[in-house]
Amino acid sequence: MVGKDFNEYLVDYKERGGIITDRVKVLNSCNSTSYEITYYDNTRKLRLLHKCSDFSRDDLHDLPDTVVVNPIAREIDLDTLQYIKEGVEFVGVDLQGGFTRVFDEHNYVSSSISIKDVIKIIEHADVIKASIDDVPMDGFNTIADKYPNKVIVITMGADGSVLLHNGHKLRISANGIVSVRDPPTGGAGDVMTCALTYMLSRGGEDLEWSFIFSNAAAIAKTMGEGPYGGVIGNDIISDIANRLFSRLIKT
Repeated sequence: MVGKDFNEYLVDYKERGGIITDRVKVLNSCNSTSYEITYYDNTRKLRLLHKCSDFSRDDLHDLPDTVVVNPIAREIDLDTLQYIKEGVEFVGVDLQGGFTRVFDEHNYVSSSISIKDVIKIIEHADVIKASIDDVPMDGFNTIADKYPNKVIVITMGADGSVLLHNGHKLRISANGIVSVRDPPTGGAGDVMTCALTYMLSRGGEDLEWSFIFSNAAAIAKTMGEGPYGGVIGNDIISDIANRLFSRLIKT
């Protein structure tokens, strides 16, 4: 769901092609959820400017077999996530944003989530993506031991990401490939979650290749090749994926 101010983007997406917008619901009663981002030397600060609407079960009809749950301002609660999981075959969840963000009286954002909360969420997901800033690595290792069949990805900015599954760990370093610390448009993590969830939902996809490809797509997004700069080209992603392949560490 988006607000009335999003109509101009929908028109632009339709003109460019390649981005399906048929299932986007526009609410005329609000503006789209948006943030103000202030950058400092090594950090950034977010402030919520507008919040459109939370999702209810009535909004979630005729869902496809594969769904990525990626709220950005706590628009989806645990009960709604459970409802989604019960109605589809494969679910990916991005913790960062929708499940970890808390807002102070001035709408500035901080992150807060416990291991207990992560466990509640992962019970209703097949793939879960989080930031190393959300939960310490030891916490993710504990969760991976308890839920070995789940695919858990932890992102670490320019340092790359780690995937935990069935007692194995995959790690990819993005140092020297990522040319920006935090792209103005953001969205790299969203791209990774969607790409990995889609590839693994198809069945038969190699886990290592899916991990490499989703990282490559996320890196392409930081280079300005994502939805705001055009549809990501397979040739760009393939080139980055080939560079990442030699960096894959398996333990």
